[in-house]
Amino acid sequence: MEKISVIELQGLIAQCKVLEADLYGPKVLLSADGQTIHKLFRRKRWFSSALIKPYALRFVDNADRLRTLGFNTLEAGGISWCRGLGYHLVSYPLLVGSSLREHLQRDERDEVFTQLGEIVAQLHQNGVYFRSLHLGNLLRLESNELALIDVADMRFYRGPLSKSRRLRNFRPLLNRPADRELIKAQDWRLMGEVYEHHSGCSRGLTAAIESLYRHQ
Repeated sequence: MEKISVIELQGLIAQCKVLEADLYGPKVLLSADGQTIHKLFRRKRWFSSALIKPYALRFVDNADRLRTLGFNTLEAGGISWCRGLGYHLVSYPLLVGSSLREHLQRDERDEVFTQLGEIVAQLHQNGVYFRSLHLGNLLRLESNELALIDVADMRFYRGPLSKSRRLRNFRPLLNRPADRELIKAQDWRLMGEVYEHHSGCSRGLTAAIESLYRHQ
């Protein structure tokens, strides 16, 4: 893991465009040439599982595992550590595409929810539980394929997910009020039907997925 000084990190931040930030500071930066994303990770609690395995390392490892399984995702380089500011830094080439949220705002409803149903089924069949599953974390690339971003928070199981885990993993799609407003009942049903078709599971999942929408 490469060490980076406070001055070096502050200089990098000053040169970049801040794409995302929180109360603690910048989280995602875009380089001045628009070609590279710099993602910053900071442990927010003193006692955390990140003491054992930093979020930056999980991020890089998860991206590697996803690519091994055949999913499109970022290709991260090494990890840098700024002890003075308590940040880990991961840099990777910008993935050129638009989020499913953006496509949904353009009223491309059938395409969005067909692709969403397909990729979530593929994840679940491969034992991937994507905790940060939402419309902003799936990009449609120029090839029209989907890519996963913000992949630090996920779990990998040895076999396909159980039905209960599958259903639980749909909930983040409805957690954001703005996304919940965008998603209509007919969209959710289409996604459920596509998901069931590709899930490899017995019938009945569509109705269970629909029930999530009604009770969320």
